Amino acid sequence: MRSVPVALAGGLALVAVAVGGTLSRPPVIIAGTNSVAAQLAAGHTRGDTRGCQQGGTLPGGTAAIRLSLSANVGPKVALNVRLGSRVVTRGERDAGWGEEETVSVPVARVARTTPGVVVCTTVGPTIESLQINGTPKRPTPSGALGLRDVLLRIEYLRPGHRSWWSLASSVAYHMGLGHAPSGAWIVFLLLVLMFAVAALASQLVVRELR
Repeated sequence: MRSVPVALAGGLALVAVAVGGTLSRPPVIIAGTNSVAAQLAAGHTRGDTRGCQQGGTLPGGTAAIRLSLSANVGPKVALNVRLGSRVVTRGERDAGWGEEETVSVPVARVARTTPGVVVCTTVGPTIESLQINGTPKRPTPSGALGLRDVLLRIEYLRPGHRSWWSLASSVAYHMGLGHAPSGAWIVFLLLVLMFAVAALASQLVVRELR
């Protein structure tokens, strides 16, 4: 059955292209913050609420904004960044995110640095409590605050200048720490073993289906 090895080769080629394309992109980096400490559990909300706060300086190149909100199953989050009455950028994140202490919302990429912005966040309805992490605007018992009463930590994200490929040796070095034996060579050895297992598994599949 000539179609079996052809289909297998095509699938492996698509995986290789996907991995190569992903690694050729730069990771996102933090370009700036609003300098608010993300103290945990400053408040909770059932969603369907909105709040605005000073966002400090919005760096040029920002393509996503990370907010200190956490949930098991996060609701829809929309935000806009304003300078006076002008909307500098906006974006939204669909419901379904979760298991994180923050949520990153993609926004229209910002062309230039803009100081003194205001960030307004709108949270959609949710079936469970959404945890608000940040600094309370006023003293109150824990959990008694809503989105309007807490200063969220805001992080402005943009693509870095180097791709994952160029960071491979540095990533391998850090992944190799804390082991016995340790070293970047462990990571590359594991990669070689993974490729060898994939090759043997592919050979076995082709032989069994002939």
